[in-house]
Amino acid sequence: MIDPVVEHQYADCRELLNLWRRYHDFFKVGVSGDGISPEKENEFITIKSRIAMLHDTFMDCLDHDQNIGQNILSIVTRSITLKHVHRMSTAEIKKIELEWHESYLLLNEAIGMLDDKRKQFANVTKSTYYRQVYTRKAIKSVREFVTSWVFKTIVVVVVLMVGIFAFLQFGGINLLLGFPATKNLVVKFEDLLRVVMKEYPYRDLESFQRMDKVTPNDINEGKRNCQEQRGYTADVGISRASGKMSGHPNNVSEDLKKYVPPCRTETYVPSISAALGGTECIVWLYRMPNRQLAQTIEAKYTTWKNEQPGVRSADWLLLRKANVIGVIFGGDDGGRIRGWARDQYLRIRR
Repeated sequence: MIDPVVEHQYADCRELLNLWRRYHDFFKVGVSGDGISPEKENEFITIKSRIAMLHDTFMDCLDHDQNIGQNILSIVTRSITLKHVHRMSTAEIKKIELEWHESYLLLNEAIGMLDDKRKQFANVTKSTYYRQVYTRKAIKSVREFVTSWVFKTIVVVVVLMVGIFAFLQFGGINLLLGFPATKNLVVKFEDLLRVVMKEYPYRDLESFQRMDKVTPNDINEGKRNCQEQRGYTADVGISRASGKMSGHPNNVSEDLKKYVPPCRTETYVPSISAALGGTECIVWLYRMPNRQLAQTIEAKYTTWKNEQPGVRSADWLLLRKANVIGVIFGGDDGGRIRGWARDQYLRIRR
């Protein structure tokens, strides 16, 4: 197997070594001052130009003594012409001689190293060579990625996410909820979470609000948070749901009673100007301990509803939002208010 890169470096360094010897021969001519002619000056400049072209390849081969390798370019730059060399001081000439000798030894060492590589590659199969090449490239890519700002940003984001998760797991939210200054921030943060996590549970019914702050013209807002008043308590809503589903195996009232959930009640009435008729619409909102239980109740209601005649199943509604269950009774005969209230709490805009 032949490595084209190593072969190229070996050929260039061999040429550079020969040119470096020729440079030294011309340098000695310049020092002595004998036989300096325009032809030799031109040849000297040509040699220096070619040395400068090959210098980069030589530097790529070095894994040590980079400063000595750089002296080659420094020497050819300082010795402008043979006449200029002749005018150099003795100290400067000795310095160049010393640097030339160090560079010459380093060049021979680099060529020997490249020759060893050539011999090693001669015994390497093509598949092994390319496997080594791709491995080196992969390692280089990983190293560059690990030191890049993208990786550092990812690490920071992951650390922040782990920190937030640990904070939530060890009761950090409850701690923040204990202070009025941070409670609103928690509620707003959880509202943002629900944009991408539709089933994120509600911690209390206070944070579970309808979509619009203003009711339509044909609906008047009645009492809010009135579950402690007679006729609006939590058990009244459960009893009314039980009456509708009486005798059915999927009666959800037993689930609501079992967990005695927190409750909030809202009322809405038809506007007189709209002449909708009907009665007061009452919305009971119950917060279940978890989303799974609320889903079970919703599934039971859906099963019951699908088995009922249209009129009987349409005169009341059950809704679920995450871990909140709502039951809606009353309103206008056409069910407009019930539908509006359901959409409000489900945050559906029609």
